[in-house]
Amino acid sequence: MKKLLATTLALAAFSVFSQGLAVGTAANTAISNTGYLDLTDGVTTTTLTSTPVVVNVTQVYGITITPDGTTTAPGQNVTLFPGQTGILTYTLTNTGNGTDSFNVAAATANATAQGASILGVYLDNPTTGTVGSYDAGDTLVTSVASLAADAARTLFVRYSLPSGTTGGSASGAAHQLNLSGTSAGDTTKTDTNNVGQFTVGRVIDLTLSSTQTKTVAPNGTVTFTDTLTNTGNTTLTAADITATVTAAATNAAGASITNGFTTTYTVVNGATTVSGSNLDTLIDSAVGAGLAAGSSLTITVNVAAPSAPNDRDQQALSITAFSPTTGTGVTNNAPSTDTQGQIVNTAVVTRGVGSVTKTVALCSSASSCPARTAATAGPISAKPGEYVVYYLEATNTGTGTLTNVRLRDVLPSDFVPTSVGATTSLTGGTLKFSTDGTAWASDVTTLGTLTGGSSTLHVAVENGGVATTITTADTFTAGSTLRLRIVGYIRTGATTGGTVTRDDSGL
Repeated sequence: MKKLLATTLALAAFSVFSQGLAVGTAANTAISNTGYLDLTDGVTTTTLTSTPVVVNVTQVYGITITPDGTTTAPGQNVTLFPGQTGILTYTLTNTGNGTDSFNVAAATANATAQGASILGVYLDNPTTGTVGSYDAGDTLVTSVASLAADAARTLFVRYSLPSGTTGGSASGAAHQLNLSGTSAGDTTKTDTNNVGQFTVGRVIDLTLSSTQTKTVAPNGTVTFTDTLTNTGNTTLTAADITATVTAAATNAAGASITNGFTTTYTVVNGATTVSGSNLDTLIDSAVGAGLAAGSSLTITVNVAAPSAPNDRDQQALSITAFSPTTGTGVTNNAPSTDTQGQIVNTAVVTRGVGSVTKTVALCSSASSCPARTAATAGPISAKPGEYVVYYLEATNTGTGTLTNVRLRDVLPSDFVPTSVGATTSLTGGTLKFSTDGTAWASDVTTLGTLTGGSSTLHVAVENGGVATTITTADTFTAGSTLRLRIVGYIRTGATTGGTVTRDDSGL
């Protein structure tokens, strides 16, 4: 009889433990147990059955979220670049013994992470896309409902990394989030140690501004100011920045010429200033401990023109700043071909170039002569006593400014001058006349006797410096003209000169 009773109890126990659930027997299981007595009274063998006793298994609650993680040892790490959305993947398991629902929430776990960038917790939909990977069919949730005991579901925490986020090894570059879960049946059952991390990748980017063209006088110096800016999200070291410079000198026709220009650079980074002739070396020196994201270097380019260039000779400096850095977790947006890192600084020589022409025409009288446009380079024929007119024209055919410009005519022998005129395209100046280039007058009648063969007539424009003389302070700009008109007759007798009148006609 004892053997039979023991066997019955063992079978009941096997029924309980064979269910194999996370915390044992499933909730609401009724465990029924009956006792038996077998006996013989000498006549009859009888089995007596006891009243069954029932044990009802109550529900036990539990939750596990994996992978675990802390702020010092995150359970997962995903590299993410600014402007991208990243995914942390978790598994939530019901470790209770009955169906339960679980509230879930994602929150920032360090000061760098931004709560507004948490896009939420998504439940993997096993009927769409790839199981275990986030896709458009997955659902934004705040809870996982009716999860059977020992069952598990995949959850995704989505995070949008803000544009401009500092990356690389900079302090605070890691953005940490934590997924927590709580049993709806027993709110004391939680799992809150599930920190995951987004490591912000290095975005390397550079901009160099700006392309410029400036003019320079012969033997002068022109300065360009350029700015190199770290437009990425990480501090750049000297090894992250390379600069190259190509110089090309050409003439006005575009043909290559011997480079007579010289170039020096000054690079400023905050309190650090370095100067020299090798731009790449100077940038490396100025960067020093690093060029932080958003910071800039100021590059001053000084171009000295040769002492005797031709008008419109030029030097073009093609400057490129780029990064050779590559590696895991690095996006390099600053290769050597990136146009944002390429500029050209062109120094163009502006030099005044003077030209002079002289023409002549036969006049019908002292007051009636052909206009300048009708005169020719000659030769012409004239009899003694006949009048002729000389036209002289000075022009600045260059692109720079000339100074101390004087149009001069040595009056020929056997020519008796009678009138003088002049005009200029310059504005803001005063025409001045002289016979010696030193004393200047506005009225030609005050010049005294002009004699052919011994007098020299000067004309100039006074527009700067001392009003009574012509100096380098008096300028003659590009394209300007200065014209002189001299009328006289071919000598008939001993008279070779006299006082002239002013006549600007025909100019």
